[in-house]
Amino acid sequence: MTRGLALAAAALLAACAPAARDLKPALGPDDAGTVWFASAGSLVRTADFTYAPGEPVVLSGDLALPAGAGPFPAVVLAHGCGGVGNAETGWAPVLRQAGYATFLVDSFEGRGLREVCTQGRALVGLQRVPDAYGALGILATHPRIAAGRVALMGFSHGGILTLAASTEWARRTYAPPGRPAFRAFLAFYPSCNVTSPEHARISAPLRIHAGERDDWTPAAPCRELVAALRASGQDAEIVVYRGARHSFDNVGRRLASLGNVDSVARCRLRTASILGPLLDPDALRACMTKGATVGWSPAATAAARRNVLAQLAVLLGPR
Repeated sequence: MTRGLALAAAALLAACAPAARDLKPALGPDDAGTVWFASAGSLVRTADFTYAPGEPVVLSGDLALPAGAGPFPAVVLAHGCGGVGNAETGWAPVLRQAGYATFLVDSFEGRGLREVCTQGRALVGLQRVPDAYGALGILATHPRIAAGRVALMGFSHGGILTLAASTEWARRTYAPPGRPAFRAFLAFYPSCNVTSPEHARISAPLRIHAGERDDWTPAAPCRELVAALRASGQDAEIVVYRGARHSFDNVGRRLASLGNVDSVARCRLRTASILGPLLDPDALRACMTKGATVGWSPAATAAARRNVLAQLAVLLGPR
């Protein structure tokens, strides 16, 4: 597909979204499947890596519930830079079988995007934080969802979103008193290479899952983040899976080298605040590269399934 056709297809997808005025303000007990909702505002780039509040975006998600009356604890799933894919959809039935409702959010369709792996500046993980809190807001209105027992679980680009959403800044901004807040955060192979003062304070337990041989979002900076959080008495943990590459839980994904994706694996960047700007504007251009390796690890996937279910059983309380 040419770039022109791809952009036209993306625009057509965005045109399918309902208008904000037509969105349901609350969900009923039978609501499931595709759910359209408004993000909790937006973050608009005003200059390179500087962001300001903007208007909500209409997005969609796939809601599925276990059998029974509930109310069920729930997990909001946030996809990677390629959009909703096999990794996220593979987790949904595993979680539901364990008794959790799942809400797999699509941050791209409503924006007319197809992917941001090769165009990293089109949408950064931080800009999806309002998506997650908008998803939580509509999910909390469902009579069969336990609004106070919802976790956010993101993958790669969605993992970056999850790290940002876990901060006290995000909770103050998008979940002030009287609004629902996430009970826990699970970030799969996020990039921890960009830090800000806000990343030093989290609002709820954070669990990171990373691959030992990940050359796209390396585990080492995430180890350092967790160590710093724990040193200040905060509830953060990391599991690093031996021999695992990026997207190690993408069942059936053969080991592959992606030559055209943007990578900040070699970067160590700091920002003045979570909204920017970069303290060294030239650093990104100097360290950004192209290329990464991805591939499924059956052993790491099996271990991650066990670990996540054990973590959720503790973090979200008894089912």
